[in-house]
Amino acid sequence: MEIIDILVIVSQIIFYILFLGRTIILYKKGIKVWVIGTSTKKLFEIILENIFVPALVIWSAFVILSALRVNLPPLISNYLVNITWLKYAGIALCYTGLVIFLLALIAFGKSWRIGIDENNSGELITTGIFHFSRNPIFLFMDLYFTGTMLIYPNIVLTVITVCTVAGIHLQIIREEKFLQSEFGEQYTEYRKHTRRYF
Repeated sequence: MEIIDILVIVSQIIFYILFLGRTIILYKKGIKVWVIGTSTKKLFEIILENIFVPALVIWSAFVILSALRVNLPPLISNYLVNITWLKYAGIALCYTGLVIFLLALIAFGKSWRIGIDENNSGELITTGIFHFSRNPIFLFMDLYFTGTMLIYPNIVLTVITVCTVAGIHLQIIREEKFLQSEFGEQYTEYRKHTRRYF
């Protein structure tokens, strides 16, 4: 195991501490964070939202197994490219993403939801990291998945990353429609000053 592999494992631990930690804290305050798969009538979107968590766990397993250098089948272990500076760029993307994720969780406060909560939209958050990105958590995910793919550029993680980035973009569009209908002119003004990603 190399230093890059250790940094990947540490980044996974940090991610899950932030992700699960914030979820548990809000749950103990009586706030339902998990609302995925409940806000849509379209079958494709329901499926997409409901496979998120299992897919995240499977992806994490692939990443950890790659970092531990477990003897994996060639489909997983053979790299499409093997360029050292790409691996370091991947680490930079992962840790930049984690900082963005932390700042987003802080700015969200009690308004953080996983999915679209049609029954309790909360307030429109436009301060902190949301001043620079309308979707910092999705930006984090794009950076983190892309960074991991650069570190372990095998076919499985490449396909997962491409599908994830595409799925995230579709979810952003859904959320933008919801926020526009929920907040109207306030959201229109926010969109004028803050970009979708950065």
